[in-house]
Amino acid sequence: MIRQDNPIIFSYLETLKNRLFKIIPLFEENNEGIYKYIDSLLFELYGMIYVVEGFEDNSMFLSLIATLESLLDESLVAEYNIPLIRREVFKCLSIIKKMQQKVGE
Repeated sequence: MIRQDNPIIFSYLETLKNRLFKIIPLFEENNEGIYKYIDSLLFELYGMIYVVEGFEDNSMFLSLIATLESLLDESLVAEYNIPLIRREVFKCLSIIKKMQQKVGE
């Protein structure tokens, strides 16, 4: 297992921010692949529980996954609530920033 304070985790979280930000234009463009994109991201994040020591009981990580699960559900509705989606994506970005600060400690 990789420790949470490993610099590679900080770098991974930085990449994750870019991948999360991509969700907004996918919704705005009504992209047909949005469900698969978020589902794949969630699949990867669930795997992090087995790779990164401490993620399994990290409340911020749990909040990130729960919010993405809700965005996945939102991708199934006929008309997207874009302001809601933006707000929740930015919430995820804020969570990741907090996780990065914790990694840097």
